[in-house]
Amino acid sequence: MSNSSPAQPRAKKTQRGHYVLRLYMAGNGSNSQKALVNLRSLCQEHLKGRYTIETVNVVQDFEAAVKDNILVTPALILIAPLPRVVVLGSLSDVPTVLAALRLPEGDS
Repeated sequence: MSNSSPAQPRAKKTQRGHYVLRLYMAGNGSNSQKALVNLRSLCQEHLKGRYTIETVNVVQDFEAAVKDNILVTPALILIAPLPRVVVLGSLSDVPTVLAALRLPEGDS
């Protein structure tokens, strides 16, 4: 996991089947922290060893959020594989998040 500091973090070249996820958070707000915990749990269960999570604190790097058209936090962007997808909220509705990320519920 890495905290991105440039205004437009570049997604790394990814190997096939590797997911790059960028989570926009508002500091240590409870919804943002809940989203991060939920995302980590989902990745551990469904993407073992096939993911990178980038976090962006919009309090510190508002420009990055503007460049990615993020107006609400928490917001998750699926950077890779394409196409990009944005999921808003605490990510607690696992079936909906899995569907948005194009992952079957039984995938691991």
